[in-house]
Amino acid sequence: MSIGLCCQYLEFEKNNNAGEPVYKNIMNESNLQYGQYCKGKYNTNKIESTWISNINNLFSAIKRINSEGFKVFRFSSTLFPLYESEQNLLNNSLEIKNILCQIGKYVKDNNIRITTHPDQFVVISSNKQDVINKSIKMLEHHAWIMDNMELSESQFYCINIHGGTKGNSNILIDSIKKLPKNVKSRLTLENDEKCYNVKDLFEVYEQTGTPIVFDSHHHSFNDNQMSSYDGFLLSKKTWGEIKPLTHLSNTTPGLENAVFNKKRQHSDYVHYIPEWQKEQNNINLIDIDFEFKMKNLAILKAINDFNIIL
Repeated sequence: MSIGLCCQYLEFEKNNNAGEPVYKNIMNESNLQYGQYCKGKYNTNKIESTWISNINNLFSAIKRINSEGFKVFRFSSTLFPLYESEQNLLNNSLEIKNILCQIGKYVKDNNIRITTHPDQFVVISSNKQDVINKSIKMLEHHAWIMDNMELSESQFYCINIHGGTKGNSNILIDSIKKLPKNVKSRLTLENDEKCYNVKDLFEVYEQTGTPIVFDSHHHSFNDNQMSSYDGFLLSKKTWGEIKPLTHLSNTTPGLENAVFNKKRQHSDYVHYIPEWQKEQNNINLIDIDFEFKMKNLAILKAINDFNIIL
């Protein structure tokens, strides 16, 4: 049974003036602004020290979640701000490579599944070739991180993206076929609310072998007349011997009849779980990324509320 935590770990910090709890993210990830960089505000020591701080915080967070029984963790896409502009600095940093290697060893020794989900700007089915090229560069960056963690080239350690531009399956397929091996061998595709449902992605899988990360919340918006369970079963066929990864999120109660953008937003806590998703998790046949705003707190509450096994 493996419930996944996405990018953050929240712990209590203090009560505010109204007596309400305030939580902090122990990842404490630092950012660097491109505008400031262009003005010469950051030297290479500043950039590299920020990167080192971010991955040290990642390592600490992974150790913490492992101690509490979490065995799936999605690392952030912003560990290395400005890496596009300082690629040589990143590639040549022995300290960064050493820390990433240590993280990878810890992950493998403790049977932790590490994944990542590059941002919405990764669109390898775009009508614009420059967008595809930039997207591939981002995917290569995430594969570089996993390579330096010495993680196997397998969708067990997946780099997950959406299908992208609606109606462009042929471009999506062509782009996937041209990806470098260290990207393609880790790539997964996730069904979304508008553009690519599970059946659409299954057709892509038949041409590329790219597994489908089934998102039960997205499926409720774009189901192509398939039940949630049938959608999952179709996605499961794409994983072979690898344990399928799925996603879970909810609409906040009271917003079921709201406008689309309100309904699609993730709630703070878990309010419902498809029965099949709970059952498959509890017999250890799938992993689930819990995509809730309250992160680990939402997972721990769901364990009590829904009898789901961590």
